[in-house]
Amino acid sequence: MKHFFILIILFIAFSVFITGCEPFKQLKIETLAPAEIDFPGNFNKILFVNLDTDINNDGENDTILYNLITKEMNLGFIEAINSNSVINTSDLISIKEIPDRDKVYRLDTISWSYIEMLAGTSNSDIVVFLDSVSLSMKNESFVDHYSYPIVYYKYREVYVSVNWSVFDLIEKKRLDQYRYNDTLYWEASGYSKQQAKKELPSMERSLRELSFFSALDYGNRIFPGWESEVRIYYQGGNKDFKNAALLVENDENWEEASHLWENHVNSYDKEIASRACFNLALASEMLGDFGVAIKWAEKSNSIKEKTRTKYYITVLKARQKELKKLQKQL
Repeated sequence: MKHFFILIILFIAFSVFITGCEPFKQLKIETLAPAEIDFPGNFNKILFVNLDTDINNDGENDTILYNLITKEMNLGFIEAINSNSVINTSDLISIKEIPDRDKVYRLDTISWSYIEMLAGTSNSDIVVFLDSVSLSMKNESFVDHYSYPIVYYKYREVYVSVNWSVFDLIEKKRLDQYRYNDTLYWEASGYSKQQAKKELPSMERSLRELSFFSALDYGNRIFPGWESEVRIYYQGGNKDFKNAALLVENDENWEEASHLWENHVNSYDKEIASRACFNLALASEMLGDFGVAIKWAEKSNSIKEKTRTKYYITVLKARQKELKKLQKQL
């Protein structure tokens, strides 16, 4: 009986050891991704111009609405740049005067001379146009008579559609033409109609939020920027793997860690050899050599096929392809 209890204790201890020591670690990294459009890297300044001066479609310039939307969209672009882009916010300029949309687009042609006039002496060679914006709104109110005390609800739904364009003044070409659609919702409640109405954001605030997020989302499309991704590397296997993991975790020393992993790429133990090659693929990616990274990952998979490794090969090849596009945008 004594031996039986000893075996049970050893089994529990072994189980805790196995579950507590994962063979790999996760690593969060920031990767530089190219813009979805062919954004040129050798630009001087970026000019933002709101061409829709008649928001209400009543045939007259809505100066107050125009200024409000233009200001908030400019802030949205700045946020897109600050949050993840490699572009400097000082490179973004918002036009102060009210433009004439009919002079930009004449029938089916583009008036480059008028766009250059709008750019003026700002040294801008990239122009982002808000071609048009349309809004539709739905307000609803209802009462929950079954609650105690009675609760009053107010609800607002606003649909926004924005047509965007980006032009390269140097190459005299359109870089992007995009229709952005979104719907934002606001709701509020209170124990009286007045309280519910007070809690619901004003139409001005709703319009500001719509404008801000429309430009923020579009900025994330047209500017190259950073993206968060997750990678893994093997820390378990032997003492070298453990020491290499410490080098990566404490000092981000991929070169020294690679030397330790290289000792095991030809190991008779296929699992160890596969892990070593996989880790060397990640090290190569971290050091910016995607060609070598792909070779190591493919070798890892040839030694021992794994779904995880196949997926990583796909990721590396995609990043290698993106790098060629990114180099033109920086």
